[in-house]
Amino acid sequence: MTSTTFPTRTTSFTAAAGVALLALTGCVSLSPGESQVNSNSSSAEAERANHDQPGASLTHPVEDGEVIAHMLDARETLETLRTEMVMTFELDALWAAQDQRLEMTTEGAEDFSEALISGTVAEDGEVLESFEAYVQDGQAISNTDGAGWEQDLDMEPEESEDDSRYSRVAQGIGELEQLLEVDFDGAYRLSYRGSDREVFDAFEAPFSLTLDGYEPEDTEMTVDVAVDPETFYVEEFSFTLHTKDSAGPISLGMEIGAEYSQFNEIPALEIPEDVLEEAYGSQE
Repeated sequence: MTSTTFPTRTTSFTAAAGVALLALTGCVSLSPGESQVNSNSSSAEAERANHDQPGASLTHPVEDGEVIAHMLDARETLETLRTEMVMTFELDALWAAQDQRLEMTTEGAEDFSEALISGTVAEDGEVLESFEAYVQDGQAISNTDGAGWEQDLDMEPEESEDDSRYSRVAQGIGELEQLLEVDFDGAYRLSYRGSDREVFDAFEAPFSLTLDGYEPEDTEMTVDVAVDPETFYVEEFSFTLHTKDSAGPISLGMEIGAEYSQFNEIPALEIPEDVLEEAYGSQE
């Protein structure tokens, strides 16, 4: 699992993206030439198309509660998408300063069961690691820093509630219905500013957040969400957390941003044969 930890003399602040767990662990038990194509994908996509625009027949803007309800219902129609995510973590203290950044793009299944993943990890502006991975059936083959494709048998990801798949982020947004302000400018804009514990709790599991040495009330948090009025899919998501100036001698900050697109448009995963051959060797 890719995680970022900020050790200090009095506290630590950690965060992990569940999708990075899949990117950096596991293996794909496939052989060169083995087909990844789902023959039923075309008919399934056609069927989903009939349900992907629940807002087309509505008069906008709808009531605030309807926006949340439709957004949560829309999760049931989502199978594939593209996610571009950026996570930054900052620490500023008299004895240490640190700035870490994870950038990651995934294309594939909403639950990460099948995906192409790529990304970089940087610290203080310097890229420390780059990675690519193909994930399928709960396993992956990966290429780190261009060193070549290989199996990684350290861990096989398991079903859990602490991964950052779209549906769990949407669920977290839904849990904040009573705290969110909703505006409409052609898209629904959901926003929050404050220090309510419920906000931290809503995204604690999806992003594996821990905040040791401080309480959510010691922080200032923001949430900004853009929801498409036709599909009610979340297109943009942002969560930030910064400790208040008076909270202690250490300043901690975190920002998570995600852009979602190509809903139900990602084709079935096909791993190139040269990648499979490099990972597994030629199999005649």
